[in-house]
Amino acid sequence: MIASTLEDMLEQGFTRRMAQSYLKALEWERECGLFDADALAWAHERGFRAESLSGYDLLEHRLEDYLSDYDYARLWPLNSWQRLWINDKLTLKYLLAGTDMDRYLPAYYYYTSPDSAGGIPAPAAAATAAPAAAPGRLVPLSDSEMDPTIRGFLAQLKRVGAFACKPCNGEGASGFHELAYTQGAWQVDGEEVGRMGVEQFVASHSNYVFTELIRPASQLARVSPAIHTLRLLVLNPDGARPSPVANYLRFAVKAGTQGTKANYRAPIDESMCSYNCTVDFATGRIGGARLVYANRTRMVERHPDSEVQAEGPMPQWDETLEMAGKVARRLGPLEYLGFDVGVTDEGPRIMEINSHSGLPYLQLFTPLMAQPETGAFFRERMAALDALTSEQKARRNAVAR
Repeated sequence: MIASTLEDMLEQGFTRRMAQSYLKALEWERECGLFDADALAWAHERGFRAESLSGYDLLEHRLEDYLSDYDYARLWPLNSWQRLWINDKLTLKYLLAGTDMDRYLPAYYYYTSPDSAGGIPAPAAAATAAPAAAPGRLVPLSDSEMDPTIRGFLAQLKRVGAFACKPCNGEGASGFHELAYTQGAWQVDGEEVGRMGVEQFVASHSNYVFTELIRPASQLARVSPAIHTLRLLVLNPDGARPSPVANYLRFAVKAGTQGTKANYRAPIDESMCSYNCTVDFATGRIGGARLVYANRTRMVERHPDSEVQAEGPMPQWDETLEMAGKVARRLGPLEYLGFDVGVTDEGPRIMEINSHSGLPYLQLFTPLMAQPETGAFFRERMAALDALTSEQKARRNAVAR
């Protein structure tokens, strides 16, 4: 039964956090003006967001083939407490550091750790002033020269040319920025800001990691020069035999990023979209390209900006699957892993691993309840949730991370 109130959702075993998030998403869809009112009500009554109704064309396909947004939200969290291992990028980096899997992560240079006031030291008052050290605040990471000062940070940026900057824990591409030093100019997101501008950026972005900027493989760069996202869903219920079960390949679209350096923003108006494909697991070939908006999906052949078609063999596909298997076995207690991978000419790089991957884009290509392995996984999880006692559900309501 689809509950419509917070109290009823909690009785069904939702965590309070996810129930509130789901209700907020439905409210936004009702108020945004992007969806037909009758279709929206039809979808909500059946546990689907209107965005999914448009993406899956649910009026033409079997509802039971798709895992509903309602059930997916109800099942959170899908991993036990070990999900904390992948909930932030820094923990994941250090879990794999010192192993042969560290090469699958970008280089990590610095972390801005919040101080007791929630920030990090402000930059020097003038460009000629000596940069102040920031012990415990500007933290050098494993791939840096271990200089904990802003001077060391800037020197590292000069050496490598560019940093990717992102929240240590976040979702989507929210908060992503690019710092660069090129031809004597200091830049933030392609805009020249001077050295002080970079210092100010660092001072105002706490709990950020500053890493190697991943460059797409040359074949994929022809479609879009920004790094793509290959989302690869892996199930590993027994901890020993991980299985890749679904994927999509997303390229940035200028209309979808609003001038930022992120390769994605959630579509909140008529113009914003992403260019999505999938990779055939058996052959490694890219196909199925479409533009995905909040309220419609359009089959296309060519990327709207570059006019290049995403097709042919996916670079480094066999290595990507091998990598996902090795890392999943390393993180054996995690049963459900959503890898976000950027594929370079040197091999795949893990940007992050999600414990509750975004559902709609995966099911554009792979209806999860129609697949034997994923269907069985989610049915078993829902049955276990339904079997909880009232006391157990009440304890589950309080899970926050």
